[in-house]
Amino acid sequence: MFDHRSFATPPVAPALPPRYADVVLPRRLHRPFTYLIPSSLKGQVAIGQSVIVPFGSQDLHGLVTAVYDRLPLGAPEQGLKAVRCLAPASPDHLLTSSQIDLSRWVADRYAAPWGQCIKLVAPFVDQVDRRPSRYRPTAQGTDNSSLPEGLGEVETQVLSRLRRRPKGITEGTLAQGDKSRVMRAVQILIRRGLVVRCDDAVVPRAARAKKPPSPGAEQAVFARLTVDDLPPPLDAAAWPDTVGRALLQDAYGSFLIQGARATRLWCLVQAARAAIRRGRRVLVVTGDVENAGRLAEALAAAGERPLLLHSGLSARERAAVWQSAQDSSATILVGTRMAVFAPIDRLGLVWVEGEDDASLKEEQSPRYHAREVARRRAFCNRALLVLASSHPSLESWSAVQHGEMTACVYRDPSGFPRVQVIDLREYSRETPAGTLLSPPLYEGIQEALRQNALAILYLNRKGFASVLHCGDCGAMPQCDACSVALTFFRRSNHVRCHYCGRTKPVPDHCTRCQSLKLEPVGSGTERIEEAVRRKFPLARVGRVDGETIRRPADARAFSRLLAAGELDIVIGTQMLFRFGLQARAAFVGVPDADAGLHVPDFRSAERMYHGLMDAVELALPAHAGGAVMIQTRLTDHHAIMAVAAGDDSVFLQQEQAFRQMLQYPPLTSLVRLDVSGTLEPVVAQAAGRWAALLRAEVVSAGNRGTNAGDGSPLPQRSTGFGGETSSIVILGPSPAPHAMARGRYCWQILVKSLSLEVGKEIVVRTREVLDRESRRGGLRFDIDVDPVAMA
Repeated sequence: MFDHRSFATPPVAPALPPRYADVVLPRRLHRPFTYLIPSSLKGQVAIGQSVIVPFGSQDLHGLVTAVYDRLPLGAPEQGLKAVRCLAPASPDHLLTSSQIDLSRWVADRYAAPWGQCIKLVAPFVDQVDRRPSRYRPTAQGTDNSSLPEGLGEVETQVLSRLRRRPKGITEGTLAQGDKSRVMRAVQILIRRGLVVRCDDAVVPRAARAKKPPSPGAEQAVFARLTVDDLPPPLDAAAWPDTVGRALLQDAYGSFLIQGARATRLWCLVQAARAAIRRGRRVLVVTGDVENAGRLAEALAAAGERPLLLHSGLSARERAAVWQSAQDSSATILVGTRMAVFAPIDRLGLVWVEGEDDASLKEEQSPRYHAREVARRRAFCNRALLVLASSHPSLESWSAVQHGEMTACVYRDPSGFPRVQVIDLREYSRETPAGTLLSPPLYEGIQEALRQNALAILYLNRKGFASVLHCGDCGAMPQCDACSVALTFFRRSNHVRCHYCGRTKPVPDHCTRCQSLKLEPVGSGTERIEEAVRRKFPLARVGRVDGETIRRPADARAFSRLLAAGELDIVIGTQMLFRFGLQARAAFVGVPDADAGLHVPDFRSAERMYHGLMDAVELALPAHAGGAVMIQTRLTDHHAIMAVAAGDDSVFLQQEQAFRQMLQYPPLTSLVRLDVSGTLEPVVAQAAGRWAALLRAEVVSAGNRGTNAGDGSPLPQRSTGFGGETSSIVILGPSPAPHAMARGRYCWQILVKSLSLEVGKEIVVRTREVLDRESRRGGLRFDIDVDPVAMA
């Protein structure tokens, strides 16, 4: 076998029966490997076929991406290994050319190993339960008229045994005695076309995914909006005509919908029905499991029969849904990030719900963004792409401003609650230490209780306190494996690392100076809950965060309590936004709007703005008594001012100006490079080596080719870089914001460029150099194209 590092692409349409196959293995490998097709499999190995091949000392599942009858000029046949056998012929193991092309596109777009990307479109290729391998004679091998010439004594004995057992003999039975001699003889017989290896597999039984359950009480607001005899939202009444005209074009088109959750759902139902009427299929992608289930339930209430795919299903259930998606009778698939790769043909509509959600970006390699993969699928299928959100990302707004998408803003100003900003600096003396609850916020909660209405407090920080702080020397207990302070949880009396999850009992003294003055600093949802219960002892209080909602059953129990009106005050993190609470609360308080803003990430202000807008949407409209109170020490921050005014443009204009000045996305392209290992000096040295290689590439290339295209429907745009000599900027290396995580040190390099292709090209070339060099200290080199989080 060999990889195609230095050979031309083989012919696509061979005239003779193919003798060779390119196989991509689902491992961290960037290129396919070439194998001989044995005579026993001639005519059976095809593109998209799942096969079993030898790789090193083991046998692996792989997927055939090309077949041909002649090797590229100069490529040696000597040493090529042969395909062992075909894998089970299950539909979820057969790939279409479009699926293979999609996996290749993801690998190129995100500079990721093709072997990992192929698993995205064939996630079950190596997850079958195999029975022991068996060897049986081929038709040529069963010809008893004479023994083939040139066989040795051991080969003759093995073939004779197999002829007596035409159904085959397991490897363990066949190799009893001198295993090495017997298996060498078996390999000779396979190469002569006299014996074939069979790997039977137990494939999960394919069955249609269960129909989503009927909407429960907590989803009633969504189901109600899909009933045909109810009038459409006034601000979105023109949407059915708009989407209908777009679908008539049978060409790629893209829309950005901004509106309340209920309005977006109504638009989704209308668009899905229009696509289905034209004989096209629908793919709906969202960021979290709860929202996927809610969307599926709403579509089911509208009379559709959606499939539902997400990580909360068992592997068997996911395999069943995956196979059902190939059935043309399944018209709608709803799912989380993984669903964007589902094998759906005849796509007419690709809908990304909550397109600004960071969870649409995969955190592990291959680090793809589901929104961009959805764009690619719509483009290749001549389908309609719809990105929907209450507060779209800057990337999407930038696309609208440059004429690459059409914006449909469906927002009713009368649905906005009354928003009040509280300057915490004015109440520092009146606010109990650590609670962050000012007198006006307490009054807002009290007023909601007097009205027998729901009050919500949103703080995106769980635990009792962010850290324990020594009052004498200032030290803070830190994780042994990560360079972060441990979060304090009073109720369970432990401290925990929010990166690796390690827990410890609460220390009774400072490990640096032995002082007993360890004090909790900062507030989390647990501390806010304690203060609220103390202030309102008769109120029914619920808390929603990663501590109280650990299982789906916990989420269902909370939803039932909420739907039954058995909670007066709810305190929670961003997990609150997953329960369909829109326009339910008379009062919403944000005790610390600045939380998360002071981190080394250029997107921190955008994340704060999105979180605040989600919190605002939990409140009733102003005419129904809805009120929101935002506590901050940064009253003049553009995100705070935009939320208070209910005007997106206040935030967008200022944030875009900052990004333009600092040359950050979406106005430029960004690639983050991570170098990690267990030895810090080795990691620092390797990061320095990578940065030096990058700078040398920039100088030698002279920053040529900034017009290189990436196959995307979006054209390249220039920004504020000062001419060609500065079209690529290398920042770093420097220690990552969290210099050690899970026992590994990490350094970062940032590559900013006008053209993603140009920046990515030098990254890939230099990574290949590093891959050929020694990896001392267990080094790992990772590439994150278009990173969503920098910390």
